[in-house]
Amino acid sequence: MLFTGCWFLKAQHALPAWPENRYTPYPFLHTEFNTLQFYDRKLAEPLFLKLNNAVNKRVNLLYIGDSHVQADDFTGELRSRFQLTYGNAGRGLVFPYSTARTHAAVDYVTSHTGRWLYSKNIEAAPQLPLGVSGVTARTTDSNASFRLSFRGTVQPEHKRLRILLKRDAQSYDFNVRSGNTQIQVDVFNPALPDNTPMLVIDLPTVTSDFVFTLKKTDTAQSVFEIYGISIETPDDAGVLFHSVGINGAGHYSLLRQNLMKEQLELIKPDAVIIDLGANDFYRGKIDKDVFSSNLLKIVNIIRSANPETSIILGCSQDIYRGGYSLPDCMVFSDIIREFSQKHQCLFYDWYWVSGGRFSMMRWSQSTLAKWDMVHLTHSGYLLKGQLMAESYERTAYWLKHNDTAESLFYNVDSLRTPLIDTSKKDAVTTQTQVRYQWVYHRVLRGQTIWSVAAWYGVSAYQIKKWNRLRSNYLWTGQVLKIYAPIKVLVPVKPVNPVITSPSDSASIVKPDTTKKVIPAPRVNQRPPAPRPQPRPQPQPTVSKEVYHKVKTGETLFSISRKYGSSTSAIMKLNNMRSHNLRAGQTIRVK
Repeated sequence: MLFTGCWFLKAQHALPAWPENRYTPYPFLHTEFNTLQFYDRKLAEPLFLKLNNAVNKRVNLLYIGDSHVQADDFTGELRSRFQLTYGNAGRGLVFPYSTARTHAAVDYVTSHTGRWLYSKNIEAAPQLPLGVSGVTARTTDSNASFRLSFRGTVQPEHKRLRILLKRDAQSYDFNVRSGNTQIQVDVFNPALPDNTPMLVIDLPTVTSDFVFTLKKTDTAQSVFEIYGISIETPDDAGVLFHSVGINGAGHYSLLRQNLMKEQLELIKPDAVIIDLGANDFYRGKIDKDVFSSNLLKIVNIIRSANPETSIILGCSQDIYRGGYSLPDCMVFSDIIREFSQKHQCLFYDWYWVSGGRFSMMRWSQSTLAKWDMVHLTHSGYLLKGQLMAESYERTAYWLKHNDTAESLFYNVDSLRTPLIDTSKKDAVTTQTQVRYQWVYHRVLRGQTIWSVAAWYGVSAYQIKKWNRLRSNYLWTGQVLKIYAPIKVLVPVKPVNPVITSPSDSASIVKPDTTKKVIPAPRVNQRPPAPRPQPRPQPQPTVSKEVYHKVKTGETLFSISRKYGSSTSAIMKLNNMRSHNLRAGQTIRVK
């Protein structure tokens, strides 16, 4: 499908109005990178053209993930914002998770009767076939049943059920009841030419409860096997947002879903978002070749089911294990970026948008992350959902106002290693270095030994040893002695050129951040007195105004780096309310 550069302008004059974002702009976030990224605009145009036409033709989105997604916390927020913007086509895929001994999403609960066998994609050798939801339940109990009870996400107009299940002569029939309405469903009909593994049922009325009761109507029937239920509207309009995730899943898990291609052909998603990764390297180093090979197999399965499906790849944010930030989170972000360029996918760099290395510490301090420094709190997931929704809104805005630009991606090298200013020869500047020294921490209300350890980048065991603690208990006001890495400014002479491109940075030796913590002195050793730091000399003020004409591909962040300023300063000079820029725009930078 070929699109011209002005496709969006020709489609309509105004973009749909997204709900207003009211999130707190925490300083550790890099919202200047908050868009989808791509190396060829033709990868993004089809999806946004479909979204723009959702009032006339339904758009199906399939979001695949792990434990972050199974709860449907941030994806629920993303679904809500998509449907408020483009129309509500239904709740999407759900599953009777109680039959698989696990929790459902935050907006519904499940229960069941009878004995059920189940399989998940996290099992090394699943006993049952698996589809797009990554979980399957089977029973031989003809009196078994299950219930789905929703909390406000199922509307009266969501009267259509698309049920993914096994359909053959051995399959039990069932009754489905919602409110006062009950209908009997024949799962298999040998007289019908089409017995594909999906049933379409239209209910007269629906409520927040759905009860499915199995019924044996033939002596040949002996089993019932289900893969998922999509709750939809009968109308072919709006956005249908499916969210499926399994606790502990990785990219390798999707390769165990042997029914995935068959069910993708039935669901027909316009876009598949793959948001996995943390479980691929949480307990060991990431193997780039193995990971890329698995991801390529998944992409090929999706494209073999529907070549027109847009594929969007995501990545993990900074996470901690044992009190230490995992450096492979950054490596994973780089792999996804490189893979997307090579295999023509869109990608969302959540790692850098959320703050990059060590930012999970800031999320935790802001009560946005849980104690494990892996999962987020409800407030954290709400923030993530709003940021992700904003990324689609900003991408649509960029496509409309940069109709001649062929790609949208960001150079994040400046965030990896601090740049050195070499505009003056022999200029002496300062550089941040990490040195270890004793610090004293007064325990605040609600802090635990693990949160304190994570904040200083040490372990709970070290804190106990340094302070001769016999338990993990801390009390408010307690003073702890911690041998911690402290960032200090030291004068250095620039010897390397400023990094201006990825190729330049390849020749620069970066500091090794994988070294273990330097062994601390004995506990009874007196900490050295801190050296006085010289006060920074005030810089002369420059009254001359400087203006810059925005070029194609430039961002507010790249312009601020060019002029030695900041995004907030430039926004203040120009009374800007967002980071959005358009090619040819003139802005004041000083």
